[in-house]
Amino acid sequence: MIYRRLRRFREAFANLPPDIQAAAIKAFRLFQENPGHPSLGVKKIAGRPGIWEGRVTRGYRFTFEYDTDPNTGERICVFRNIGPHNILERNP
Repeated sequence: MIYRRLRRFREAFANLPPDIQAAAIKAFRLFQENPGHPSLGVKKIAGRPGIWEGRVTRGYRFTFEYDTDPNTGERICVFRNIGPHNILERNP
């Protein structure tokens, strides 16, 4: 699988506290190994077709969607946003 990050995601990540950045890196490694790991709490976001959420910590989430590379047909995971839990309501 190919992993990509939107600019919004990169900017939001850069503004996270260092301890949350470290937790996010750990969560992303786990996500690459096993996206269905229970500690990530991955699920679809209600009312947002095609957008998923995952847990970094109790209060922080990341959002993503799946796409397909038109040239290779390989699946792409696009990280959309990361931040406090309320990003799910405002701008996933």
